[in-house]
Amino acid sequence: MKEQTQMTSPMGIGIITIFTVLLVLTLSIFAALTLSSARADLALSQINADTVSAYYSADAQAARLWADFSAGQAAELEQDIPMTDNQHLHIRFFRDETGAPVIGAWTTVTDEPAEEEIADTPQLFQGFQEGEDTP
Repeated sequence: MKEQTQMTSPMGIGIITIFTVLLVLTLSIFAALTLSSARADLALSQINADTVSAYYSADAQAARLWADFSAGQAAELEQDIPMTDNQHLHIRFFRDETGAPVIGAWTTVTDEPAEEEIADTPQLFQGFQEGEDTP
């Protein structure tokens, strides 16, 4: 009878399978994190694009107002041009003592939040008051 020799892998099939499964699992987690990060970046980029577009639209309107003011005879013009839900472009034009038009203000202003928005925020630690025990 002939003796059969059995060939076995030095590390065994089980270890290689476990390493392969762990490698696939790790790569899958990295792929999911990359997809999540890309979606967040896309949302932020869209918000930024909308804000920049709103700013340049308001800026163009302010430039038209400046051209009209420069050509006219009005002594002063002050106006807020809405941009986003919580921002507006504040402009102020006036004439100096010689009658030449001057830009007094051309700034982006952030509106104060509504009381409803503030009421829902958590109360933060304001420090210890006088007379309170410190830990």
